[in-house]
Amino acid sequence: MFDFLLGNRFLIPKLLQKANLLYEKEKFAEASKLYQKILQKDANHFAALANLAVSYFELGEYEKAAEKFYLVIKKDYNNPWWHNYLSQSLQKQGKFPEALDEGWLAVTLSNGAMEHQLNLAYTLYEVSDEKGKEFVLPQIKKWYEKYPDNAVCKQCYKSFFYDKNFTRSEAEYVENLFDIFAPDFDAVLSELEYHSPQLISDYLSEYFNAEKKTSILRILDLGCGSGLCGKYIKENFPDCKIFGVDISAQMLKQAEQKGIYDDLIKSDIQDCFAKFDSSFNAVVSSDVFTYFGALDQIFSAVYNALDSKGIFVFTITKNIINNMDYFLTTSSRFIHSEKYITKLLKDTNFSTIKKEEICLRKEGDKDVYGYIITAQKM
Repeated sequence: MFDFLLGNRFLIPKLLQKANLLYEKEKFAEASKLYQKILQKDANHFAALANLAVSYFELGEYEKAAEKFYLVIKKDYNNPWWHNYLSQSLQKQGKFPEALDEGWLAVTLSNGAMEHQLNLAYTLYEVSDEKGKEFVLPQIKKWYEKYPDNAVCKQCYKSFFYDKNFTRSEAEYVENLFDIFAPDFDAVLSELEYHSPQLISDYLSEYFNAEKKTSILRILDLGCGSGLCGKYIKENFPDCKIFGVDISAQMLKQAEQKGIYDDLIKSDIQDCFAKFDSSFNAVVSSDVFTYFGALDQIFSAVYNALDSKGIFVFTITKNIINNMDYFLTTSSRFIHSEKYITKLLKDTNFSTIKKEEICLRKEGDKDVYGYIITAQKM
């Protein structure tokens, strides 16, 4: 027995070190095998148990992950992240009441930390999509009663309880959402078949090549995010001057790493235009207006920021739910009617050069349709 215990004393740290290196490199399948070996030798080894649970989660083995997270929580109940992970694992299995309970525990145990508020919002949306709005309304009401001033909670509440005065997403909600989302943004959008940035760049090329524009272009990327639009624009116009604006500091860090932009500015897009001292040949915006309902102020600001005959290339998510100009869906995103956008462009003194209905991206397994539009300043 002594020899067995002595062997474990030296073997387990070596196995753990190797497993953790694989875990850090996101080689979760290999890491999980080593964590299992450690647990065979020491069933109470907490680090191995916790990392095995996360490894299963990352591998999409949600039933195994949930089983392990229950054991982790028995040992470390007050850590909200275990409840967060368990909530997601249960939701993926269709165990919706349990998923909501665990998501709620993560929020309350963290004293309302933003990451856990966002996870609860996402879980509520996913569950409502499967079971209907009525299924989640009691939870949303309870949440709003406890956290009425939290930006995520307010955004989610308004997306389930229509308020005509709610005409744009909470700035704090958008900022925190994308700060958290930033490190994985490009990879996730690739999985969602998000092609709008490339299409916007192609629309720019089509227009300026037809115009035989020879001067160096000045282009404003409105809501630039991690720089996906800028990447394609720079490929088509290597000599252009491109400027990016975004509300998320972490997104701007991702954009800066691409080495594309001449300047990057942290700002709400409605307030950014005064920061520039000269006009632009083009303003582009990809999948940004889904966080705004009323667009009149933004369109007017874009118009004033463009030089003579400047163009505005952007995407809009199509309202397929009702006849309203814009509507906040349960995904906490705004959708817009074609009629509203057409009238708004005309009222702002834009001429629509090109408009095409396209699949913008996926939300889960669903295709999301909208429009990509080129409008010219008249």
